[in-house]
Amino acid sequence: MLVLVCCSALLPLSVLVAVGTGSADIPPLDVARTLGAHLGAPWEALPPLRDSIVWNLRLPRVLLAALVGAGLAVCGTVLQAVTRNPLADPYLLGVSAGASTGAVLVLVL
Repeated sequence: MLVLVCCSALLPLSVLVAVGTGSADIPPLDVARTLGAHLGAPWEALPPLRDSIVWNLRLPRVLLAALVGAGLAVCGTVLQAVTRNPLADPYLLGVSAGASTGAVLVLVL
């Protein structure tokens, strides 16, 4: 339970750092200001170029990456629960072979 609480507390911090990291580094405080300005807080946003970098480019990518990571975690948990095996992996049910077959079909066709 403690691990869940710690990870939940670290997720917003890691999102702020990830959104600020890139070829144009933006400090986490500026990222928070921009997010707050777009979400209705009475703060002023960054200059238009930096605001666009944060809001239109980086934030959707970081949120999608977090969503994909959560989906993979759920899939792994379900696979372990279904097989009742804490060491379950995609090779156990042949999911990886099916995925690679589908990928080859997409490339060929």
